[in-house]
Amino acid sequence: MMEIIENYYREHKQVFDECLARIPVGYKVEDIHEMRTSIKRLRALLQLVEFLSDNKFSTKKYLKRGRMLFKSVGTLREIQVEEMLVYNYEEKLGLDLSEYSEYLFEKEHREIGCLKKSFGNIKGDNIFNNKNLKEALKSIDKETVQEKTQAFVKSKSNTLLKMNRKGKITKRVHKNRTILKQIYYLYDILTELSGWHIFLGMTKDEIREREQQIGEWHDRVNSLHYLKLFFKINNYKPPEKYFTLKQSVFKERDEMKEAVVKNLFVGQTELWDE
Repeated sequence: MMEIIENYYREHKQVFDECLARIPVGYKVEDIHEMRTSIKRLRALLQLVEFLSDNKFSTKKYLKRGRMLFKSVGTLREIQVEEMLVYNYEEKLGLDLSEYSEYLFEKEHREIGCLKKSFGNIKGDNIFNNKNLKEALKSIDKETVQEKTQAFVKSKSNTLLKMNRKGKITKRVHKNRTILKQIYYLYDILTELSGWHIFLGMTKDEIREREQQIGEWHDRVNSLHYLKLFFKINNYKPPEKYFTLKQSVFKERDEMKEAVVKNLFVGQTELWDE
């Protein structure tokens, strides 16, 4: 039963290691994205192991050595996504946003410098220690795995339910995406270990669609953050075209949030199906 966890770990640990070797060669967008995704998948898995082992294993301590690396990869990915959005806005609005693109390009290279420092002598095994994970898996009571996996899913649904009843501020809405991604990443493992086939009232594809919808909205939230930083440079007074861009981003952000909020988890019936 634990084999599915070990196989998943090996698969995405290998992806991480391969990215760790490739990224210093060119810092390509696809490699940064692939590494970030592998980190998120492994973190989701480790949180499940922590839950199943009755907290005998700590995900936070396990990933401590890679904290700076993870943060740099995340920031660099955000900047690269913003660069791609700017190209789309140039085409959509018929604007020349070369000043902003140059600003993002410089910011990207500064972040690459931070990432280089984060790499240092780091190796995959320094961050993801196979021995610690194996010891944690041995501590899991196989007789109660199904019950505990079901409890893990219920804990995620309860977190979403309580959070979404408090209000739809940006931080909480984005947290929805984090949890939905964790369920999506672990969907096949959760299905096998829990005996359930539907989670949070959604199929795997529906969860993917929902979290991507939130992701597209949050990209616009980030856009406004980076535009604000751009406007602050040396008291820079941007041309009118940047106010046109800002208004377009505002409009898309608000329209997307309205659609996202309608789909937030509020405790539907049949949250899981045996």
